[in-house]
Amino acid sequence: MNKRLIAGVIAAASCGYLLWQYFTPVEVVAVHDGNTILVRHFPYLKSRQIAWWEENKDMIQAKYGIPEGYDSYYYIYLMDFGNGYRTEPNESLLFWTDEVFCFNDIKTDARCIDRKPLLTVRWSKNNGLEYESY
Repeated sequence: MNKRLIAGVIAAASCGYLLWQYFTPVEVVAVHDGNTILVRHFPYLKSRQIAWWEENKDMIQAKYGIPEGYDSYYYIYLMDFGNGYRTEPNESLLFWTDEVFCFNDIKTDARCIDRKPLLTVRWSKNNGLEYESY
């Protein structure tokens, strides 16, 4: 009896978590450098990531101007916003392991995020449209 109850609770919690992930909308937090989009709640599955991009690329083009005027190619990087902006780490640390990505268009000290790429969208005349999921 206890094993069934525990299995039922675990199954219900798992289903609840998956439904929460499925129905939580993707939030575009910021756009930097004309090709980097910071998001929250991005889908885990590559097929859902591509579907989200296809559904929202016109809105992103209209609202943020991405991709900018392109003739032969463009790259768009979607990155996880994570815990938000932070200061650039001290380079004097001997065993510094955090990878950060800093934006030059922000003039404050807190201009970096943890490097967590989610999806890269590439288009070129020669290769067409390509997606790379991480």
